[in-house]
This record gives sequence, C-alpha cells and structure tokens, in this order.
Amino acid sequence: MEIEYEPKSVRELMTEMKDTSDLMIDLAYASILFESDELAGRVLELESKMDELMYRIRVTAAAAARGVEQAKKITGILQVANAAEMISNATGDMVDLVLKRAKIHRVVREAIATADERLGKIGVLEGSELVGKSLDELKLPSSIGIWILAIKKGESWIVPPTRDDKIEVGDVLFVRGPPDGVEMLCKMARTTLEGCPFRAFKVIRTTLAEMRDLSGIMDDLAYSSVLLGSKEIAEEVMELDKEFGELNHKLWIDTLKAARREKDLEALNSILQVAKCMERIADAAELIVDIVLRGVELHPVFAKAIAEADEGVAKVEVPQDSPLAGKRLGDLNLWSTTGVYVLMIKRNARHIFDPSMNLRLQGGDVLIVRGPQLGIEKLRGMVGKTQNAEASA
Repeated sequence: MEIEYEPKSVRELMTEMKDTSDLMIDLAYASILFESDELAGRVLELESKMDELMYRIRVTAAAAARGVEQAKKITGILQVANAAEMISNATGDMVDLVLKRAKIHRVVREAIATADERLGKIGVLEGSELVGKSLDELKLPSSIGIWILAIKKGESWIVPPTRDDKIEVGDVLFVRGPPDGVEMLCKMARTTLEGCPFRAFKVIRTTLAEMRDLSGIMDDLAYSSVLLGSKEIAEEVMELDKEFGELNHKLWIDTLKAARREKDLEALNSILQVAKCMERIADAAELIVDIVLRGVELHPVFAKAIAEADEGVAKVEVPQDSPLAGKRLGDLNLWSTTGVYVLMIKRNARHIFDPSMNLRLQGGDVLIVRGPQLGIEKLRGMVGKTQNAEASA
C-alpha cells in the first residue's frame, strides 16, 4: 500500500522532534543537578520517542521524494532530524551517569547550577499565589521567562506538564529560566531555592558552565539560521563553535592537571564525560548550519515546523537611536515585561555571555534572546525599529 505524503504530518513530526529535543537537554541537566533517577528515566523514555519520530520522518520523507528536486529538499529535513537524534543520544549518555550510579564530581553540579540558564527545584507552600491556577492562567514564560519542565505531585510526576495542569500545595516544580525569573517564582511559591554550595575547582566550574550555555545558544541559533535561511547566523554558529572548541580544550587540560590533587579519579572522569556530551550537542548545531552554508533549499514544511515550536530565539539589533541605548539591563527588566532574557550580546567583535544586570546597552549591540514568540515581538517593538523576523524555536 502506497504511503500518502501529508505536509501537515511532517510539520507536526518536526515540531514535536524539536520540542522533545529541547526538553531532553533540560531534563538531563536537571537529573544530574538534583540527582534524580525519575528525571533521568524520563529522558530515556523521550529518547525512545525520538527514535520513533526519526523512523516516521524517514518513512514520510521517502514517500515524499518524487524526483531529484524534491529529494534534495527532503535531505535537509533528514539532516536536521539526524542532528536532533545526536542531541537525543548525548542526553541519554548524560543521564546514564545518574542511573548507573557513577560518581559525579561536585563541580559538574556546581557548573550546571551557575550556568546562565538556571534550573530550579521549587516546592509550592500554603498561601502561594500559584495554588489552584493552571499553567495557561499563570503564563510564566511570557511574564517572567520561566518554563516548567516537570511537576512532582506526591509520588507521581507530570513530564512535561500541559497548559491545563494546575499547581497545588505540596507540588514540586522543576523549572528553567533566567536567575531573576527563578527567584521571582520562588517568591510566588512562598519558598526559597535549594542552593548548591560552591567549593574548589573554580576554573573548571566556570569553563563547564560556559560550555553548557554556549552549546545551548549554538543549538538555538542553528535552528534560527535554517528558519531564516540566514548565512550570517550560520556563520555566527561556526564562530561560536571555535570558541566552544577552545573552552573544551581548556577544560580537558585543566581536568587532567586536577588529577594531580584529586584522589577520586572516577568522579573526575565524570567531568570529561559530561563535556563530551556537550560537545556532541555543539556538533549537532554545526550539522544543522551546514545545510544553510551549502545553500540547500529546504522543503517548505520545515520552516513551518520550527516556527511552531514552543519557544523562540531571536537576534535583535539595537539601533543607534534606540530608546534602549544607554539603559541598564536590570532597569529594563525584560524578563517581567516581555518574558525573554538575554543569552548573549555581540558588541563589535566581542561576545558577552551571561551579561550583568549592570551592563548598559549600546547602539549597534546585537542581542541574542530566548523566550516565547509573543515576548520576542514585544522586544522588537521596544528597540524602536521595525526588524525582520529573526526568531526560531
């Protein structure tokens, strides 16, 4: 029986694959940070789901390839799907450290805790304004830039939660977002954030945290470059890949040097294992932008798939006469006014990662931001200049 090609089903598969891939990355880091077998197990479940999605996409792509020109467009979809599968496999290997009870060095958890994109484990107490409200009613992504990855209700888990799920007293929320957004949600939950004490190995901790942030930015920008067909963004990813490579080399050298004073080599090895997984996530981004740099024309369903994913990343330029020029990031309070937060600022040839709230924007700055699509459009309006849509999921 011949399989009919349905563009809508392809779009849904690609959208689901992108969202699942993003969730797996967040849950994998959270499983290590909070030493959670449950979250690690959910990552493996999602890995099986990704395998199924890959199979369905390959079947649909094969059915769609009628003629050489169609086949060329379909190869781009398959290449991006392969990149998503690379990320899936990397997160699976990461959570194996948790499930196999491998010794994970404390500096790995400290690095995850200090990265620009924070992960939080927040208990909801009596009197919280969150109680009784659904995620749709709270609109946390657009209000404070927070995404809820999982909800633990007693012994049961909701991963991932839907917009209709309601928060109740005693729930434990596993969240991801900017530091200020996480703190804001803690106040709303009437609780404090579980901390992670910082000890030795400061250089390794800082490098590993930067690698986590950088690999995530590369992944987001890679999808953005494909959506927009932008070689400029694709080249930006390749530039960041070089920086990631330098950080990775530095991490390995510093970790090997640390072996002279760290007796527990098994725990020290976990640093390198996590770094290898991060490297594969960065490699996936490089595989995605290869499509753009080679000028491969994509099937139209692909752009629709990325545009419909849950979260977006945008490259927003601040004009010289922008009302935002000269303002401190802290004063702008972007996470509460738009629900987006700044991942990186490109100022001339310099990349500023995890910009301080005291940093003042300058005309000509290029902001790399992450958040809901509506919030990104709000920010475009705030800079005071109509810009091309440069958002992706």
